[in-house]
Amino acid sequence: MSDVVLITVNYKGADATEHFLASVARLDGFSQTHVLVVENGSGDGSAERLRPVVSPFANIELLESDSNLGYFAAANWALQQYSARGHKPGWVIVCNNDITFDDGQFLVKLLQYDPAGVAVLAPAIIPRHTRIDCNPFLRRRPSPWQLRQYRFWLSNYYLMWCKQLLSPYVRTLRHRLSGRAKSHGCQPIYAAHGAFLIFSRSYFEAGGYIDDGFFLYAEEFSVAEICLRLGLRLLHDPGLRVFHDAHRVTGRLCNRAMFEQGQKGLDYAMRKYFQPAPSPPPASRTRTSLR
Repeated sequence: MSDVVLITVNYKGADATEHFLASVARLDGFSQTHVLVVENGSGDGSAERLRPVVSPFANIELLESDSNLGYFAAANWALQQYSARGHKPGWVIVCNNDITFDDGQFLVKLLQYDPAGVAVLAPAIIPRHTRIDCNPFLRRRPSPWQLRQYRFWLSNYYLMWCKQLLSPYVRTLRHRLSGRAKSHGCQPIYAAHGAFLIFSRSYFEAGGYIDDGFFLYAEEFSVAEICLRLGLRLLHDPGLRVFHDAHRVTGRLCNRAMFEQGQKGLDYAMRKYFQPAPSPPPASRTRTSLR
C-alpha cells in the first residue's frame, strides 16, 4: 500500500512516457509511490517499448487497455483496478505523460499535507514554451457570457486553430502587463488545469469521483463542479511545481480530431454541469410525517 498513487495515460507517446517515468523515479519519496501507466490502446508498439521500462520497478505497473478509453476514463479504469485490491492511498495523482519533475522534493512536499484538510490540489504547471503557470485554470466559476465565449471559439475549426496559435503570446503579454507579484501561498480556486490533478482520499470519501462520461477536454469543469457541489476545497499551491512539455504527443496546434473532441467535451460539461436546475415541485399543502 502506497501513500501516493500516480496515474498517467500513454497514447502513442512512449517517448514522453519514458521521460516521465525517469523523472518520477528520481523523486525523493518515490518508494512511497505506486505508479500506474495506462497503455491506452495505442496500437503503435508502445506497450512493447514500455514493458521493459517498467519491469525493473516493483512499484510501477503497466496496465494495457485494448482500446483508447480517453484520458479520464483510462485514469478511472486504472484507479478502480488498484482500489479493488483494497488499497486506499492518501493521494491520487492523475496527469499527462508529457509532465516532468524538476523539484526532487515534490512528493515530500505533497506528503506534508493532511489528506483530510483539502480535496484537490493544483500545482504550478509550467509549460516549456511560456514558463507561465497554467494554474489557476479558472479562479471563479464561469459566467454565462464566458460560457458563450467557449461556445464561440469551438464553433469553427479555423477559429479554434487561430486561438490556439495565438494563445501563448496573448497569455505572455497579459502576464507582463498585469505586473502582479506572484503569490507563494495556497489560494482557493474554482478550477485546476487537467494536465496534473492531485486528489486526496477525502475527495473520494466525501462522494467525489473521476467523471469518465467524456473522452477528452472536460476534466477541468468536471472536477471543479464536483468540488463546488460537495463543498470541497480546491487549492492552488505554487510551491508544488511540475513542467509540462505541452502538446508533445498531440502536437501544439489543434487538428480536426482534437477540435471535435473539444466540442464534445464542452457539450458534455454544459449539459451536465451548467444547465439551469429544474424548478422544484410546488409545496404540498399536506405535511408528510416522518414518524
